[in-house]
Amino acid sequence: MKRLCLYLVFDKEGIVDKYIGQMLGELKSCVQHLVVICNMTEIFSGIEIIEEHADTIIFRENTGFDAGGFKEALCRFIGWDTVLQYDELVLVNDSMFGPFRPMKDIFAEMDERSVDFWGLAGQGAREGIDIRCFPQYIQSYFIVIRSDMLHDAEFKKYWENIPFYHEFWDVVIWHEERFTSYFNSLGYTCEVLADMEVNDSKINLANNYSQYAAISYELIKKRNFPFLKKQQIAYNTLSSQTQENLFQAIQYIDKETDYDVNLIWDNIIRTLNMTDLQRSLHLQYIIASEKQRQVENDKLVMKKRIAIIIRAAYREAAAYVGDYLNRLKQASNRFLLVVSENEDVIKAYQEQGICGRTLAKGRNYDLMEVSDYDFVCVLHDTDVTSEVRPSCTGKSYFYCIWENLLKDEDHVQGILEMFEKEERLGFLASPQPNFADYFGELGCGWNGNYESVERIVKELQLKCPLSDELPPFRVTSDFWIRGNILRQLERVKIEDCQYMPYLWSYLVQDKGYYSGIVESPDYAAMDEVNLSYYLKEIAGCIRNTYGDFQDFQGMKEKILSGVLKEFCSKYTRILIYGAGYYARRYKDMLLNVEACIVSDGQKKADYFEGIPIKYLSEINDPKQCGVVLCLNKKNQKQVLPVLKKYRMQNYFCIPE
Repeated sequence: MKRLCLYLVFDKEGIVDKYIGQMLGELKSCVQHLVVICNMTEIFSGIEIIEEHADTIIFRENTGFDAGGFKEALCRFIGWDTVLQYDELVLVNDSMFGPFRPMKDIFAEMDERSVDFWGLAGQGAREGIDIRCFPQYIQSYFIVIRSDMLHDAEFKKYWENIPFYHEFWDVVIWHEERFTSYFNSLGYTCEVLADMEVNDSKINLANNYSQYAAISYELIKKRNFPFLKKQQIAYNTLSSQTQENLFQAIQYIDKETDYDVNLIWDNIIRTLNMTDLQRSLHLQYIIASEKQRQVENDKLVMKKRIAIIIRAAYREAAAYVGDYLNRLKQASNRFLLVVSENEDVIKAYQEQGICGRTLAKGRNYDLMEVSDYDFVCVLHDTDVTSEVRPSCTGKSYFYCIWENLLKDEDHVQGILEMFEKEERLGFLASPQPNFADYFGELGCGWNGNYESVERIVKELQLKCPLSDELPPFRVTSDFWIRGNILRQLERVKIEDCQYMPYLWSYLVQDKGYYSGIVESPDYAAMDEVNLSYYLKEIAGCIRNTYGDFQDFQGMKEKILSGVLKEFCSKYTRILIYGAGYYARRYKDMLLNVEACIVSDGQKKADYFEGIPIKYLSEINDPKQCGVVLCLNKKNQKQVLPVLKKYRMQNYFCIPE
């Protein structure tokens, strides 16, 4: 069997990680010629990983996503005369980790099946966002085309006619979801490696969810799918489950397969936003008591050097701090220091028998000097007598920090054991306070600090994805951290120290670690009850205002529908900016739509599902119009200055 394989890679930073080398090596054992298509004009790191395995390397712009890369490789770079010299064509992209069993075994298993093309997994028939119904299809990240279909002129025609799509969802809808049914209609048969049917429904198409996104653990362990898809780790959109599968899948891969799980961690820590990682992998740790946990690293932990830094500002809090410190052992491997800008505060702590010294405002000298310690705990005292808010609120805030970070000796030992157990864990913070006026801070995002943090991240050249849509999962100055990470503080400018609460998880990520939340069992139990109460109250308020709903996604749609109706009611003329996936998704929520609009010079049709499409310059009296931007976030940002130019000041940006 003579096979040609096209493997497509793309990375925003031009970096090739080692998991790709693992996959290429497995593919190379099954094919005669391996072509790697780099959807980037240059690779800054890791080209040797590709060169070790590839017979041919192609560099190109990332136009048309993976479909565009395959099209250009087949039709231009390689050419059909060469392609048709092979018996099978294998099309693969870099969106998955694995395989967790030899690729030779996978090909051998599928060789026993008499089909014209096959893949790893599929999507069951489903209902679209409109009245259309999409048939089941093979997911396009791995497809093998056999000889009869490969040598059919229709296959060549398909790739020559496919356009270079500009939107990701257009590739999904018009290529991935159509490819299988198109060639099925020509008489070609197909199958997938994984057992998908056990979870598919032929009665209720709404049940045919993407299985790799929802039940990855089950697919890997029980359904013959020896891969883990990358996209699901950052999706965070599922409202029908608790997302337990992803964490279970990674644990299974680590403990039950020969695959090096660090290949996964290296890539996702570098490429994904830490807020996404923290939620997707529920990096939240409840420290059990010594009796409940299996203590395997006790002797090793005792040898570690520990520093506890307390940044103090309130005299009255010294007694509260002293109560917690009295619960800890005095050990030679520990360093304890209280620092403050106020000498009177230091005296109050010294009266408690706690040593301290004054510290210049805005400096991190106290943390830099303990960067050679293995683990460092940084805590602040709080105002427990404030006239600004009831003193009980300040005391509860103090409890939130200290109960979860320095509860007692047993709790501290549990945290240290967690660091030893989780080698990629670099930072643990206390949970977000959600009571009193702290509740008002929930969902506030960056609070106007994104541009400053982005500047600092660029100046420090930190390797971490930032997004103005995803603020840090915890903005805090109280935490446990691996000491070596603190060495980066010497590069932080004095004037930028004010932004440190936003920067910690990114400093940690740059060093190849992930971050999480730590809780004591007592606090976690209390917080669970409080959060459940808040959720019920919020759901009730929304239901009373916007109507009934069945799930989280339905609730968001109810809110959006209500807000859009309110927006549309203000204007006699409503315009939809865009005529693609998002316009189709949201148009039924809008009232009195006059037209869809696109930027001047863009190629356009006359109508979008019965709605006329016009150029911006064709809109008369634009000040009287309400414009709904049915675009992705990236395009929304590009369009807003254009709207301003055309004096369209009344607009609404739909959520992506």
